[in-house]
Amino acid sequence: MSLPHETQTLWTRLRAAGAVAGEAPARNDGLPWYLAGLIGVSAWIAAGLLFGFFATLFDQIWRSPDVAVAAGALCIAAALALLRIARGREFFEQSAIALSLVGQLLVGIGFSEWFGDTAGWAGSAAVALVLYVSGAQTMQRFLCGAVFAAAVVAICNELDTSGYGPSRITLPVLAWLAFAAWWRAEYEDLRTLPVSPLAWALSLAALSMAIVGDMLWADSAEICDSMFHAWDEDIYSDSDPCLPAFGWIEPLAMAMLLPMTALRLAGPFRPLPLLCAIVFALVWRHVPGVNLGVMLMLVAFASNRPALLAISAIGTAFYLVRYYYQLDVPLLEKSQWLLAGGVVLLTIRFVLMRAVQGGRT
Repeated sequence: MSLPHETQTLWTRLRAAGAVAGEAPARNDGLPWYLAGLIGVSAWIAAGLLFGFFATLFDQIWRSPDVAVAAGALCIAAALALLRIARGREFFEQSAIALSLVGQLLVGIGFSEWFGDTAGWAGSAAVALVLYVSGAQTMQRFLCGAVFAAAVVAICNELDTSGYGPSRITLPVLAWLAFAAWWRAEYEDLRTLPVSPLAWALSLAALSMAIVGDMLWADSAEICDSMFHAWDEDIYSDSDPCLPAFGWIEPLAMAMLLPMTALRLAGPFRPLPLLCAIVFALVWRHVPGVNLGVMLMLVAFASNRPALLAISAIGTAFYLVRYYYQLDVPLLEKSQWLLAGGVVLLTIRFVLMRAVQGGRT
């Protein structure tokens, strides 16, 4: 079985320094993956049934925020203790992770009742980050990252007062957080806190938001057709003339991200990647999600992460197919937009490569 990316990177550094020789030793996980998976599923089922039993028996948990927070704190404390005591035992580890997730849910419910929705989600995000730092299991950290991403989405929606569904700033915020997490993950070693699970959670949340965000943005009467209207700003103009301006937030914010994943240029060439990225983002602004997919692919290339490259490529392909098969834009016009985007992308690559070569000479 292949080693984790962080372990492989550390071994490569040690080999380059002459401290070790040869390939890294094979990973020995003990149980086969299918047995570990079955044990994990059984643990989650047991934890879900136990939670349902207590929720039915003590229905005041859902009525009193004090009881909800206290019960959530007890679940979290028990989960952390179980993770440390039963390390290496799949059933108890997965049970502890499920218990931790239930505890975060109860604490979030209590915080929302105490402080309101926005402060409640902020408290849930803080609890998730604390558990991420204190946890020692990759799956637990990933789920804490997922809770944090969900809290970020909810906070963005609460802060947006337009009242027309998911906020248009949600996708850029998730994308920027994902990029920051991947950038920090490049400096991981065995002595630092792993950030890769958080980066994965934020990246998957951003990809999901790019897929369903525009669909949820439309009015309930247009929900069935909105998946094919993400590029059509006219569906919003009747309700509020200011709403089409929100369509510019995502491409411009994503355009600011794209050059940060490219090579670092010095001197007068420093603004060049930003200008190229803005052109690219505006040309393909009618194809939602492509900028995010390209950004994640660049991150995957830069950090040598095949799994991230595959996921981002699949997401980008889905966004392109989704745009190509909608019926509101003529086929010739769609082909022209896609052709223009491809030409611009190749032109940007040529310009950046010439700039890098000129800067080195």
